[in-house]
Amino acid sequence: MKRPLMLACLLLVSTSLATVAASSVQGVKKKGVLILGTDPTFQPFEFKGSDGQVQGFDIDIARAVASDLGVKLQISSVGFGALMPQSVTSGRVDMAMSAITITAERAKVVGFSAPYYRSAQVFIVKAGNPKKFAWPADVKGKVIGVQADTTGQFAAQDSLKPKGASLKVYDDFAAGLADVQSGRIDALIGDAPTVVSLKQRLPGQFEQAGRELVAEDYGMVFARGSDLAAAANRTLAKLKASGEYQKLLERWIVQK
Repeated sequence: MKRPLMLACLLLVSTSLATVAASSVQGVKKKGVLILGTDPTFQPFEFKGSDGQVQGFDIDIARAVASDLGVKLQISSVGFGALMPQSVTSGRVDMAMSAITITAERAKVVGFSAPYYRSAQVFIVKAGNPKKFAWPADVKGKVIGVQADTTGQFAAQDSLKPKGASLKVYDDFAAGLADVQSGRIDALIGDAPTVVSLKQRLPGQFEQAGRELVAEDYGMVFARGSDLAAAANRTLAKLKASGEYQKLLERWIVQK
């Protein structure tokens, strides 16, 4: 029994090391592309434009990282549940960006860049707030939508469920918005910049209710131990020093 177990452990370590080696600066330069995993449903961070191409704030930052490495950016659309952390730890992608919050739990299995955006989880309701939802007022008996495997879901489980709220979990953020619009749920938890974007794209349909649930920092995600994180940090510092980061904020993030 000991021999097979030891062999299994060695294989696991070998696989992990191979993944880190593949998702490294040297590995990326060798293949000539930086593969970015993203769930393109979070406007203005990543979304499909009218031409079907994925674009947004995160995409432009990832493209800058690829440019500094001297390679092309290749975008792989991955649902958020599979994106974090499986696509990164398996080596399917070299990096992930999808408004991903830096947390201590996630940092146990993946590596993060320095924070590149400060955001918050907020409550999205139908325009006019016909159900009079508010936070931090009483949420007992309210039905709150959350997207699966997001920090919004985790925060709701910690802060809202103990207060008597019912949580409805969605794989697709758009499905949650549809239920807000139809009145099937009282509110949906989402990123603050997403609410601003919704107001711009769909005027008179959605608004924020009450104050933010929790503040958070977004980070670029890599395999643990990968030197790509340091490379990304250098690009981020360069973008901020040159003023290009501010230009990207002004291009994509309405709420500055």
